[in-house]
Amino acid sequence: MTFKDLLVGGPKPVWIRFLLIIGAATLLTRLGLDSRFAQTSLFYCLIPYLIGVVLYIFIPQPQGWSKPKRFARHMLAALIVMLASSAILFEGFLCVLMAAPIYLFFASLTFAFGQSHPNYDEKRVSDVFRVSVVPVIIAIISIEGMTDKTSFPREEVITRTQVLNLTSEQIHANLAKPVHLEGERSKFLSLFPLPEKVEANGFAQGEVHKAFFTYRRWGFTNVHKGETWVRMKTVKPLKIETEVTKDTSYFSHYLTVHGTQIDMVPQTDGTTEVSLTIRYRRELDPAWYFGPMQRKAIRESADYLLTHVIGKGADDA
Repeated sequence: MTFKDLLVGGPKPVWIRFLLIIGAATLLTRLGLDSRFAQTSLFYCLIPYLIGVVLYIFIPQPQGWSKPKRFARHMLAALIVMLASSAILFEGFLCVLMAAPIYLFFASLTFAFGQSHPNYDEKRVSDVFRVSVVPVIIAIISIEGMTDKTSFPREEVITRTQVLNLTSEQIHANLAKPVHLEGERSKFLSLFPLPEKVEANGFAQGEVHKAFFTYRRWGFTNVHKGETWVRMKTVKPLKIETEVTKDTSYFSHYLTVHGTQIDMVPQTDGTTEVSLTIRYRRELDPAWYFGPMQRKAIRESADYLLTHVIGKGADDA
């Protein structure tokens, strides 16, 4: 059997090809997750592109379809393979949701730069490399994160500032209260689960606050439990510093939060300008994708804390 016979004549029906591709994608993903490259661009860029190549070659396109319809079919096939392999690997819906755009983007490059034959049996493996610069670009960007020299800076510092209708003493009193995260969150932050319990025995310097997380990867099952311990490093009238001493939450795979700093500047009208600084390390590559996403999450988290924890009750003061 020639390679053309394999493409056109078998195996049939087409769902058998899907099963074989899903199996290959699952194996490739598992190997990537178990390697030291699990958080690099190699995993998030090169693997999706290779899966896109396999889909382009082995999934037939109906004759006579327009290019937009063939592209939509190709992307649907990529989505099916991604969801199926993620389910087999017990990955969570949040991980799939965050990775889906970059996965579908690189899978689409295969189709976009492949030869657009109206008849499937004219397709050849060489078609996906017709524009040779594309595989070269994919190979280059896929080395990001593999070594220190091929990585962009990972350490980030985000500072958000609000003027609160509270005195510094009232802010200290707020922080000493039990934490109840009941405020309305943005749509983006709502994707991430809140801690189900927070233990805070006191607000004195040296005290450790503990947050307990339960993340159900599939919404109701496939549970991951973790803890985040935050130590009160510095507690002064106008400055409060914390450091994270332990983090086993599910999100520690994506970024490492080092700690926070709260700076208060009393104003003449009785209000207080409060700046919340969060220091963290990005753990995922590529930086051009995960960097902006994580900065958005940290900015919105800081705004939430300023409004609903640090500045709780400010509007009523």
